[in-house]
Amino acid sequence: MDSCGLSIDEAITASKKLNFKTTLKPDSILTLLETYGFTKPHISKLINKDPSLLLSKPDKTLKPKLAFFNSKGLSGIDLAKFISANPSILKCSLKNKIIPSFGMLNNICQADERVIGAVKRCSVLLSIDLNKSMMLNIELLRNVGVPSEKITWFLVSQPRTLTIRHVRFTGIVEKVKEMGFDPLESTFLHALQGLTARKSTWEAKLNVFRRLGLSEGEIRSAVKKQPMCMRVSEKKIVLIMDYLVNQMGYSALVITKFPQILTYSLEKRIVPRCCVSQILISRGLVKYQIPLTSLLIMAEKAFVEKFVTQFEKEAPELLLVYPRDCGKRQEDGV
Repeated sequence: MDSCGLSIDEAITASKKLNFKTTLKPDSILTLLETYGFTKPHISKLINKDPSLLLSKPDKTLKPKLAFFNSKGLSGIDLAKFISANPSILKCSLKNKIIPSFGMLNNICQADERVIGAVKRCSVLLSIDLNKSMMLNIELLRNVGVPSEKITWFLVSQPRTLTIRHVRFTGIVEKVKEMGFDPLESTFLHALQGLTARKSTWEAKLNVFRRLGLSEGEIRSAVKKQPMCMRVSEKKIVLIMDYLVNQMGYSALVITKFPQILTYSLEKRIVPRCCVSQILISRGLVKYQIPLTSLLIMAEKAFVEKFVTQFEKEAPELLLVYPRDCGKRQEDGV
C-alpha cells in the first residue's frame, strides 16, 4: 500500500500472489521504474495488474527492455502509459520476441517513430505472434492492390484492425471489394475499419437509417461516401439524426448525402451552429433553411465570417451561443 499505492483490497489480492522475505528486490524494481519516469499512479496500475513483476530481476529482466524502448524514442510518461497498459510486455523475451517483432513492424513502417506510434495505440503488437494474423492481413492488402504507403498509414493509425483473425479479415476485405471501394483510395481502408464491427452492431446502425425511411441503396451510398460514419456509435447516430431531422427539420436523405456529418461532435459543432441558424431565421436575418454544406461542413473561419460576424450587431445573442473560442472547441471535437 505504501510503496505501490494500492488500495487495501488490491494489496491483499496482490499479497496472495507473492512470497518474499525482504523488500530488497521489490524496492529495487520500484526505484528502477521511477528512474524511467513511472509515477505512483502508473506503478499502482502496473503492480495491480501483475503483482508478480515485483519478483522480477530488475537488472537482468526489466532494465534491458526499458532501455530498449528508450533507445527507440519511447520514454517518460509515454513509456509508463505503454507498459502499465500491457504489463505482459515485460515478461516477453527481449531477444526472441520484442526485438524481432519491432523489426518486423519497422520493415513495414520504415521508421522507429512510426512503429512507436503503432504500439502505443496497440501495445499487444509486441507480445503477440504477428505471423499468425497481422502479417497475413498486410500481405492480403498488398495482393488486392492497396498501396504500401496506405498500408503503413493504416498500421500506424489503426493497428488493432490488422490483428483480426485472418479468416475474418479476408471475409471483410471481400465484402469491401463487393461494395465497390477502390483499393487505391483511402476509403477502402476506412470501409474495412468500419466493417470490423460485430455484425449485430453493424445491423443496429443500419436499422437507425431504415427507421428513418431510407432505402438500402441510399444507405449503401452514404456508407460508400463516408465509411467512417459506421464507426460512430449507434447512440451518436440516433442523437444526431434525431436532432437534425426532428428539431432542425432537415431531411434524413439530405443528411445521408453528407454522411461525414455523423462523425462531427453534436455538442461542440452541430448544436452551436444550429443555434446560430435558429437565431438568424427567428430574427429574419436569413430567409431560408441554411443548407447543411454551409451550416455544418463549411470551414470554421468561413462560417464565423458568414453567419456570426456579419450579423453580430443585429443579433448580439449570437456571441452567447457561439462565443469566440467556440471554433477551437469545435475543431478539437470534430
